[in-house]
Amino acid sequence: MFVSTSCIKLCLLATLVSSSFLCHAANSELSQALSTSQARLHSLSQSGGQLPQSQISLSSSAWLNGLPSISLSHLGSLDNGNSYEQELSLNLPIKSPALHSSDKQIKQLTQSIQAQQVALQGLYLSGLLRQSLWEHRLAAVKLAQLDRKSQLLNKLHSQQKQLTDAGELPIAHILLLERELVDIALERVDLNQQQAEALALYQQLTGQEQIPQDIAETARPLSASSQPNDILAQHPLWQLLSLQKQQQLLIIQSQQAGDKDPWTVSLTAKNTADNQVDDQQLGIAVSVPLTLGSALSQTELSQWQQANTEHTLNLDRTYIELKTQLKMLEQQQQNLLDQQTLLTQALHLSRTITEELAKVKDQNQVSYEVWLRRYMDALDTESRLALNQVAQQQLHSQQLQALGISL
Repeated sequence: MFVSTSCIKLCLLATLVSSSFLCHAANSELSQALSTSQARLHSLSQSGGQLPQSQISLSSSAWLNGLPSISLSHLGSLDNGNSYEQELSLNLPIKSPALHSSDKQIKQLTQSIQAQQVALQGLYLSGLLRQSLWEHRLAAVKLAQLDRKSQLLNKLHSQQKQLTDAGELPIAHILLLERELVDIALERVDLNQQQAEALALYQQLTGQEQIPQDIAETARPLSASSQPNDILAQHPLWQLLSLQKQQQLLIIQSQQAGDKDPWTVSLTAKNTADNQVDDQQLGIAVSVPLTLGSALSQTELSQWQQANTEHTLNLDRTYIELKTQLKMLEQQQQNLLDQQTLLTQALHLSRTITEELAKVKDQNQVSYEVWLRRYMDALDTESRLALNQVAQQQLHSQQLQALGISL
């Protein structure tokens, strides 16, 4: 007893370790597919006529609010030709401390916006990858079920043909089976096309020829059940819109306070000369704007109010769409669970009915067509049950996508 109990514990431990390893391997494989697709997209964008990032040199000055300027003046006397005045000034538009602080905050917001744009791109590619992976998987499962159904019908066809050739059964039995096999062949054509299109999309995104075998993401739990609002607030699209709204608010506040008006520092060299005096002077001048009231015009204020209203509407609309999508997916999940229970019962009943009809079929108490139709229903119910289990895994990936969680 002690030996068997320890063996059971070891088996359970080995199962948990192996399942954990497989989940980790699957997640890393899907993450690698996402990284590959991002690299390919970046490479395509660089080769599409755009300038390489290394050739784009954009920068902003930390302390200057514009380019320095030089002013040169020469004034001569109209009465005395030997009297003149020359002046040379170097003017530096210095950022005010308030503008310097505002620019620093805007720079941080810009970096956060760029990070969210990258995350949103990754989420978009994750959606395409998940679509290709699960469409290919569903088609594969349907094809496998059709193959199994076809094998059973071919076996039945072989048995019935022997009886028909011997004159014990009418030829209509064979024709009914052949009609079912034709329907299976027609359905297989559509599924092959669906599988090929999904594989082509995956190959276009990643450049890889084969689709990963383990694509289930059920090991990644959904944390939206406890605090869905907090989860949606982390969605890349929501974050991007929120940061853009903060950036616009910071910019308009800076404009209202007159922070964009620079402090002008002028370094001046002046030379004044006439018949008796030749005077040279050096000086410095500082021009500081007075921040009294608002520096915004009514046009600028109206434009910002309109843009702010649009940002607020976009945030509200995005939240409602994400919330609605999550709610629909939750309902679909419950529907799939309900269907699984009913399909399990239906499969049991279909098999029982088929067995009972087979007993009376041999006694000519029920037509062969009725028995065959019940037999087909049992196979179809079995296929629907298998597809339901795959659909639940696909729905889990769709919920992760709706929550803004990339591969």
